[in-house]
Amino acid sequence: MRSRLLRIAALGVMSGTLVTPAASAGGGPNPGVQQGWDGIRQGAVRYVALPAGGWTVVEAIRRSDGRVLQFMTLKGSWGIPVVAGDGTTAGLMADGRTLLLGEASAGPYLRKHSSFAFVDLKRMKVVKRLRVSGHQVFDALSPDGRYLYFVEYVSQQDFTKYRVRAYDLRAERLLQQAVIDKRERETTMQGSPISRAETEAGWVYTLYGGAHESFIHALDTRNVTAICIDLPWKAQPKRLFEFRLRLDGEGRLVVRGPRGRVLAAVDRGNHRIVSSVTDP
Repeated sequence: MRSRLLRIAALGVMSGTLVTPAASAGGGPNPGVQQGWDGIRQGAVRYVALPAGGWTVVEAIRRSDGRVLQFMTLKGSWGIPVVAGDGTTAGLMADGRTLLLGEASAGPYLRKHSSFAFVDLKRMKVVKRLRVSGHQVFDALSPDGRYLYFVEYVSQQDFTKYRVRAYDLRAERLLQQAVIDKRERETTMQGSPISRAETEAGWVYTLYGGAHESFIHALDTRNVTAICIDLPWKAQPKRLFEFRLRLDGEGRLVVRGPRGRVLAAVDRGNHRIVSSVTDP
């Protein structure tokens, strides 16, 4: 009877129009996941996580006509990781069939522990669960599937302060040291992720906006290291949260404005700014 009721609940959610994303409550840290909306795409299918009264429904939806091809339910509140303010989602593992979900709980305080679930999208089944200390949200994955990267929020007073952590899936442990730019001593950074660009070689670039400056965080997911590229503007641009980070065909990383205007270009070979405007 219980399984039948769960199936009915899942079908009820699938027939509705609930597409509300997870949002932080009470001014607390963002849980870093999305419920509803566009989910995450893989070929002709997109996957969406939906809340269902204490449970979560994961649906495989055909993009061409919106038909639900498969679904599953799991207890608790879960969502698909969001890695930038422009709505970029992530979490597909290197095997192409496993999706990492993060807990969608939100509140005014930092979590002491964070939980994740690995879902086999072919069998629609949870195959592994992961619990790590601290308020962690998914950030990136190395191409070989060895390392998971998390953004760990570290300040109860300022929810923009964070550090990047790496989890070794082979050793099944969170690496003790934060992932840092070895040219700098600071392990803690400050800012909000705005836009994301990635390469097949395993470099993950994220445009961040901080209280006083904007920068690009270049994460080498294969080698567990990072480089911070400070953008040349003295003050944070007024429309920074409309900027987008893109790769071009000339080996450059480009920051574009709302109308596609190139505001800054970075040589990905040496991570140096090769051009920029003075008034973005």
